[in-house]
Amino acid sequence: MLYLLDASAILNNPRFSFDERHSYACTLEILEELKSFETRTLAENALKRKLLRVYRPRHKYWKNAEKIVSQKGFTRMSKADISVLALAMQFKEEGKEFVVLTDDYSIQNFLTMLGIAFSPIIQGKIKQTIAFIKYCPACLREFHKSCAPRECPDCGIELKTKRVVEKSGKRVS
Repeated sequence: MLYLLDASAILNNPRFSFDERHSYACTLEILEELKSFETRTLAENALKRKLLRVYRPRHKYWKNAEKIVSQKGFTRMSKADISVLALAMQFKEEGKEFVVLTDDYSIQNFLTMLGIAFSPIIQGKIKQTIAFIKYCPACLREFHKSCAPRECPDCGIELKTKRVVEKSGKRVS
């Protein structure tokens, strides 16, 4: 089995090890998040033993990942998180059989939306997929978070952000 690693797969599990029966993939951005001596050494040894391979997601997948993240109103996803989503999208389109190992709920959220398999490490799986929207607290008009103005064009009131639950890509009220 091919496992695509998020940094949380290694950081959250002090007993994580690279099993020689499997292969592992990650991005350079994920490797850069492994700062402790232990996690860095673990990854370097796996690279030397050819158990771990570092990929750079193609530009089109990176842009698609950024677009999806923006459309759903997520503003705090790191470059490393986006790199995992981009590589997962690329692997899926290439027809690779793989599972993403992650405890990051934001990454799990998007993997669920994209229909990509993942396995949590310590934290467990998300229970719902979510997105964020902007809305006017006065007139309740809603705006797509990625392109919303600061104030309601109708009322002039500062917009607020709210979390919405999604099911199969559609919002549940």
